[in-house]
Amino acid sequence: MFKLNNWYLRLLVSYFPILVLTVSMIIFLSFIAVNEVSRSETAKADRITTGYVVDSIERAVRDIEFVVLDEVAANASYNAFLSGSSATNDRYGVVQSLRSLVEDSDFLESVYLYRQSDDTVLTASGQTELSAFGDRAFIEEAKENRSYQGWSASREFREFEGLEPVRVISMHKQTPLPFGKDGMLVINVNLYEVEQFIGSMTNHQVSFMRITDSAKQSIYPGGSAADDAGGDVLTTVSSPVLGWTFESGIQAGQLLGWVSVVSYVWVVIAVLTVAAAIVYIVWVTRRNYKPIRLMMNRIQALQLRSSDGGAVRMDDLTMIDRALENLIVQSRDYEKEQRESALLQRRQLFNELLSGLRSESVTKRMRALNLLPSSGRYAVMVVKLNRYDDFQAENTLNEQNVLKFALGNVLQELAHNEGLQGFGEWTGPDRITFVFGVPDAGAPMPDRLRHTALVARKWVGEHLRFLLSIGIGSIVDDWSRIGQSHRDALSGMEYLYAIGQGGITFSGDIPVSKPGGLLPYMQLCTDCVQEFRMTNESWRDTYDQLFKRLGVDKLRDEDIHSLTELLLQMLSRELKHLSDELNECLEDNRMSAQLAKLKDASSLTELKERLFDYMSDIFDTYMAISQAKSYKTMIAEIRAYIQDNFADPDLSLKHLSDRFQISGKYASYLFKLEYDMKFVDFLVQLRMREAERLLAETEETVQHIALQVGYANSITFGRVFKRTTGVTPGEFRKLKMRPSTLALGMKGNQEDVVTDV
Repeated sequence: MFKLNNWYLRLLVSYFPILVLTVSMIIFLSFIAVNEVSRSETAKADRITTGYVVDSIERAVRDIEFVVLDEVAANASYNAFLSGSSATNDRYGVVQSLRSLVEDSDFLESVYLYRQSDDTVLTASGQTELSAFGDRAFIEEAKENRSYQGWSASREFREFEGLEPVRVISMHKQTPLPFGKDGMLVINVNLYEVEQFIGSMTNHQVSFMRITDSAKQSIYPGGSAADDAGGDVLTTVSSPVLGWTFESGIQAGQLLGWVSVVSYVWVVIAVLTVAAAIVYIVWVTRRNYKPIRLMMNRIQALQLRSSDGGAVRMDDLTMIDRALENLIVQSRDYEKEQRESALLQRRQLFNELLSGLRSESVTKRMRALNLLPSSGRYAVMVVKLNRYDDFQAENTLNEQNVLKFALGNVLQELAHNEGLQGFGEWTGPDRITFVFGVPDAGAPMPDRLRHTALVARKWVGEHLRFLLSIGIGSIVDDWSRIGQSHRDALSGMEYLYAIGQGGITFSGDIPVSKPGGLLPYMQLCTDCVQEFRMTNESWRDTYDQLFKRLGVDKLRDEDIHSLTELLLQMLSRELKHLSDELNECLEDNRMSAQLAKLKDASSLTELKERLFDYMSDIFDTYMAISQAKSYKTMIAEIRAYIQDNFADPDLSLKHLSDRFQISGKYASYLFKLEYDMKFVDFLVQLRMREAERLLAETEETVQHIALQVGYANSITFGRVFKRTTGVTPGEFRKLKMRPSTLALGMKGNQEDVVTDV
């Protein structure tokens, strides 16, 4: 009986939200009725308040306009200034008048006169040229639109460059009034003062106001909507005088409270609704209780035993929870076992295919899993992660697994897009192997495989940020020969340098005839080192010939790496004992690092370039040591030549190389060694020194100065000038900066070269 009552109470309480919802809706409807009345009255009051604000602002700006125009019309000094009079008294009278106008008005930011005859501007601060005036952009715009008589949109005003801008609205008038053409009168009203004036007429705790100008820029509040966030617009008024749009309303949560007692009708309706809800809850609960009681009787018939064999007493919900939990656990365990079993079967099948087995069991499982077409053409693709040590160092174990999973899915999807059916397994920590097939024996399978490999390598490089080496095996027509395709793919990957195209090899490109040993290449290595030792530039030709033969003869990657290691060892034996600098370049640790870098090369061309750069650095060092007795004279001549010809736009390391019959790298090395600075930095400082002098002492244009100091256009010159001095050429001249002197960094007994920054 206790359990029956317990369930009855549970069902009864479960319907309680319906009662709460019903009462809440009745109360809500009451609020709606009262709020509608309150909102109507509030909207009327808001319209009256907004209209008063609009009238006050329009009256204020009209007063400013009339006061300024009356003063200009009454004061003869304005017309005297506009007519071109140079009398000091006339300018002083206008300045005093302008100051008086600004000081007498809280809203007026500034008033100034523009004289068109000589582009002169007269402000309360004095007279200035239009080119140096901070508001010249507005004057130019006003000259294009002289007939406009209204106020401008909100804009930023600064009297002089470097001052903080002030938000204003402006009006311009042709002078002499009313339609003269001698100049222009500009009136600027401070929007900050207007905001303060509006704020004094608005109660932000209850209402809000938004004002935008004709350009949809915010006038009030000044760029912040914090005061009116969440409010509803009740009134919208447009001002034809200013072109402004006024929107106002009541702040969210600030509507009038109750203005009258809830009607007795609503109370009666609420009571009847609550009573009806209670009756309905009781009726629904009694009707739904019977099937629930039958279900609980069946559950109670189950006998659950604890681990010690005793009966465990528990309530009905706990019994249901235990039964469902056991069912879910058993289901998950079964699914896990099924997945593991499927993975094991698939991996075993994959290994059997690569081993070349063709039994009834393999055929049956292949058809059951439908991983490959039952007939057609097949091929193996081996994908290897390059620089696997870096891959492991840059990613955690979890990230490595995720990236490998993504790689396998990407390759599978790209192959599917090419019409290839198959699957793959990781056959090593850095290698995944795929078996692909097409049901049509006449399909162009090699092209599909190549395209899949190309797209996969590009996509992985762009999105997963690591490089792949891909080997494609031979095309076979039977499952039993898939093992041969796998071996061909692995063999092809041994010739990435020789036959690889973008890190991809195809077993059909493997050379049939093998070279007759490494002796010819070893001889070329010996010749190259001997020419290197004799400081003969022909070592570079021998080096090119060596790699050309390596590319033509198609050696294995292992043999090519052995030859490069042999070349460096021979070079080390010949040069290492000559000086400490060479010994440092050819020390074992640095040599080992360079060999590791060479092994990371993805193509023969990249390998050649990396090794050539390393040998060129050693050659430059060796040449510097060999020419130590004469290099000071040469570098002095180079320095003098640069100082005499720095304005030549073609002056470069190549130019110096041709002029002094030395390599560009060697010239750069000597320059850095002697003066402790790069050739480019030395050249730029010489050019900037001359440019600063021309800007300070002449009136020549920036373009002309750029040409004189070796730049083809003023844009490049301006960018270099600003990076060096911190200001643009125009700002340098406008601010009347003078060149300061800094010595170029030199070493030894060389004469200091002074540059102006």
